[in-house]
Amino acid sequence: MSSFFAAIFLLGLSLANAVNFTTVYQWDKLDFIWPSGADSSIEEIKRNFNPNDVEFQYMAVFGERLFLSLELKDGIPATLVWLPTSGKSTSPPKLAPFPSWNLHKQDNCDSIQNAKGLETDPDGRLWVVDDGSSECPGKIWIFNLVNNDITERVHQFPDAVVSNSYTGRELTDIVLDKTTDDHLAYITDYYSEHIIVYSRKMDKSWSVITPGMMRWYSLALSPDREARQLYLGRIDSTELYSVSVSELKNEGGRAAVKLIGEWTENPYRMLLDSSANVLYAAFWYQSYLSKWNTSEPFLEQRFHEGGELDAEWPFTFALDTNGILWMTQRNNETGVDNKPRNKLLKAAVGARKYLLGTPTDLPLRG
Repeated sequence: MSSFFAAIFLLGLSLANAVNFTTVYQWDKLDFIWPSGADSSIEEIKRNFNPNDVEFQYMAVFGERLFLSLELKDGIPATLVWLPTSGKSTSPPKLAPFPSWNLHKQDNCDSIQNAKGLETDPDGRLWVVDDGSSECPGKIWIFNLVNNDITERVHQFPDAVVSNSYTGRELTDIVLDKTTDDHLAYITDYYSEHIIVYSRKMDKSWSVITPGMMRWYSLALSPDREARQLYLGRIDSTELYSVSVSELKNEGGRAAVKLIGEWTENPYRMLLDSSANVLYAAFWYQSYLSKWNTSEPFLEQRFHEGGELDAEWPFTFALDTNGILWMTQRNNETGVDNKPRNKLLKAAVGARKYLLGTPTDLPLRG
């Protein structure tokens, strides 16, 4: 197929599968809700803060709140924040550190250092992957959103599971597997060939080797009505793999991965809609989103075009329990003052999260 006809073919796919997103909020400059009162440390943080450096990484949604992790940069005072899904004000909301400013203190290992992958479960918990810092090891934080956002669990990974050396690990994404009596978390560690597994019931973590020098970055989980598969993407490859979840439950074991197909570009974020068996994917430096129906042979189809977006991570997204796909879109504009432009979008896609269950509705906080 010539490049011309290939372009026409992809355009047809794009138009045929387009999703109508509406804009919820948009910002030229993002800002935080700063604490009131005289505090010299906060004033110094505010002076060093650059709104152009705020970049969304991962997203989760529960009730009337969106939770977002931010890329760790100098001057970013908190890497885990939340936004309301709607509000009375016409102006876009500011970022609220979650659960409070008190849990965001640099190089204080009792605080969140570098939030990455996020997920919520049907019982109202927010799970947060914390990559730590040069002084603090990697952790999982579990917050109870129904009970005043209390910290329900903090699990520090043993050095035998995740390296205590900051240069020896890069924890990224997380998905949750709800079994009959437990919640299992599967986590990617880019600097290893392992998949990290955590059991909430046992409060224990272990690693499973995936031979072949595979360094995983993004992941998604198939529905639990079938023999569950964990889909895996790499930072340095367009290839999509899968591994049987049953092979991940054996501590210290090995798991064979299977090549599924190849995307057009390298994915950094994936998400699975369990109602339609659709896997969504976003790609490094690419201004479009794609999907694949996992019940059919691998075939990538574009479903959203964002225009010319000059950003490393142009999108992040999450599904809620009402069939809404929430998405942020970033564009590092080259116009006046080189202002970045961020949007929060949503679309009714009728999708269902891969986790089953009915969550408790939460009141709007703030």
